[in-house]
Amino acid sequence: MAAAAQAQTEPDGKWHGAISLGGAFATGNTDTLSVTLAADATKVRPIDRVSLSGLVNYGKSTINGVDTTTADQAWIRGRYDYNLTEVVFVFGGAAAQTHKAAGTRSRYDLNAGVGYKLIRNPTTSFDVFAGVGYSGVEFTDDSSANGGQLVLGEESSHKIAESSTFNQRFTYRPGQSDLGDLATFTAGWATAITGAWTINVGLAAQWASVVPAGSKSTDALLTVGFGYKF
Repeated sequence: MAAAAQAQTEPDGKWHGAISLGGAFATGNTDTLSVTLAADATKVRPIDRVSLSGLVNYGKSTINGVDTTTADQAWIRGRYDYNLTEVVFVFGGAAAQTHKAAGTRSRYDLNAGVGYKLIRNPTTSFDVFAGVGYSGVEFTDDSSANGGQLVLGEESSHKIAESSTFNQRFTYRPGQSDLGDLATFTAGWATAITGAWTINVGLAAQWASVVPAGSKSTDALLTVGFGYKF
């Protein structure tokens, strides 16, 4: 994941965030290509916050003339927070993803709820939130499901040193029986190397209680790449 430039974005009404890129290419007896692109952006004002993030992970290998897609994953999400008090906020969010290697052709999530700011200081921010939502998913075996779900989660950002930051987010979505439960965890660490350029390490993991036959319930992605913060 791309990691924010500081533990808590200043409420200046400007967009701040980061973008990171990683990948590998090999040719010879085996041709392989892998690319990962991650980005996030946040705009904070004293009364509200808008946050956007996304990830694209693609991998392909060619062995003896046979092409195989080894990774085909993408997601994007956004959330709007409105502050009711200094520590309580309400939010509305939306997300969409495709993860064919894990059996998900497409999925969308819409949700709204309330959150609480447990910690706010120059080096650390920590929030918890809960709400309700609606989700629809289409699996690679042509089955599908949709319905209501709860949304429970937490997220934090930490300024480890002047040049390093860490953020993480965990969300659990228990849904109706056909839809199943979904848990996601993302984490990102970034350290500055020169100017606005950074080295990034990210982790994304997902567990789903309902998956097509032959697919695993748990899937994880570890990335390393270069980034730029703004």
